[in-house]
Amino acid sequence: AFNLAVAISAKHRVCLIDGSLQFSDLRGLLRAPATAPSIVNLPTDRIRDADVADVVWKDPSGIDVLLAPPRLEMAEMVTVRDIEKALSIIRQIYDVIVVDTRAALSDDVLAFLDASDLILQVLAADTMAIRGLAMVDEAFAAIGYPASKLATVLNRSDSTGGFSRADLQEALHRQIDYELVSDGRLVVAANNEGVPFVLASPDAPISVEMRAMADSLTARLREPAPALVRR
Repeated sequence: AFNLAVAISAKHRVCLIDGSLQFSDLRGLLRAPATAPSIVNLPTDRIRDADVADVVWKDPSGIDVLLAPPRLEMAEMVTVRDIEKALSIIRQIYDVIVVDTRAALSDDVLAFLDASDLILQVLAADTMAIRGLAMVDEAFAAIGYPASKLATVLNRSDSTGGFSRADLQEALHRQIDYELVSDGRLVVAANNEGVPFVLASPDAPISVEMRAMADSLTARLREPAPALVRR
């Protein structure tokens, strides 16, 4: 999510939101101090543009980040209504919002997903990941999300463990939309430094593919979206 947001920011104003409210994944990745403000610092009654500007973390990569709370127990302070109100004003300020959610379909995550124009489902080529994504697809169909709201990203696409692209698409009953090659050395090193690999090594194959995905996604999001059937 961090690298995708940075790649998109080359042409658009981007806000990255840490949707992992309990464990604050982005706070750790970006080396943001515990004193850095988070979503809990937004007013709960009426959020203004200035409030967002005061709360977002200005990352050296050039993107604005709305961090999750610094302590695990503080996640309970963020309600679904808080998330909805924050997203409503942030949409008016930024061209693109990227939300990094945790792997769950809890009320807070569903609030982010309901408000999203597009949900990226990251897939690895192993049986448990395939099973998990298939189960989530069933849940999304029951909620009423249209197929156009979903896109699949095959991570480590050159390490498929015996599965072909056709095998994966047959198992999922839909297309693989995007692929990212494996580059553990670059990704881990960049994460340990808290920098985006798309800037640290822009010519690496994974960086090239990430930028291509960013361009495709922004073009896709400019297309008219179908009406969402509400839960």
